[in-house]
Amino acid sequence: MKISVKLTAAVLALGVLSGCATTDHTVSDRLVCATAGAIAGGLVAGAMNEAESDDVGIGIAAGAAVATLLCPVSHAPEAPACTMEAPEGALLDANGCAFDTDGDGVVDGIDQCPGTPAGVSVDALGCPLDSDGDGVIDANDECPGTPAGATVDSKGCELVVGDTIVSLTSVNFETNSAVLTAHAKGQLDNAINALADAANVVNVSVEGHTDSRGAAAYNQTLSLHRAESVIHYLVNHGGLDASKFIAVGMGEGSPVATNDTAEGRAMNRRVDFVVSQ
Repeated sequence: MKISVKLTAAVLALGVLSGCATTDHTVSDRLVCATAGAIAGGLVAGAMNEAESDDVGIGIAAGAAVATLLCPVSHAPEAPACTMEAPEGALLDANGCAFDTDGDGVVDGIDQCPGTPAGVSVDALGCPLDSDGDGVIDANDECPGTPAGATVDSKGCELVVGDTIVSLTSVNFETNSAVLTAHAKGQLDNAINALADAANVVNVSVEGHTDSRGAAAYNQTLSLHRAESVIHYLVNHGGLDASKFIAVGMGEGSPVATNDTAEGRAMNRRVDFVVSQ
């Protein structure tokens, strides 16, 4: 056979084998590659051996085998595995996976309370748990296990009628008057947040008390005026709702210490803030 035919066959075989070796192929491409290799192998064998049938057959088989080995099979890229099975109603990302933006364990689309702070326990709908049903979530509840129906403050603690919210023994007044001293105003300023919290959910009795010096009737009236003075300050300087406070004059009848000493009398001159009806 002419040398040009042999060279052509050799070049064709090299081209086929090179293409199979350097191209990423699918399974169907591999079959094509093997077929082309068989043809090239047959041509080369025929060209080199003057087309003897046995040599051609061997060339076909060898060409197909070599082309198949050099022709790698590519695999379609695998989609990333989802960390959870997407429930019905879940929002899905581009890979078809459900996602949980706030990381509370309830996927978006199911989560009815998105944006839950980290570490807060939630129910099946993604809402913070309130185990005792008092309206204060477990994460903020300082008094868990509050009885059903109880009135509570913002910390989840029960407010019982008659309980003292704040007792201020340093709320002093000008001598023989209901005018608050500067120190007394400072004490009330420190109590405003606690009083505002309670007044959001209950009424508050402001109880004025005196020591035993002076006539009992006079002390009764004076204690009422002092309680009214305290409410006036809380409303005008603390921005609290006047309708939530009730002034009560207790006079000298409810001492917490002896009236025989200066220290005891100072303790008795006080203002109590008590949960009211």
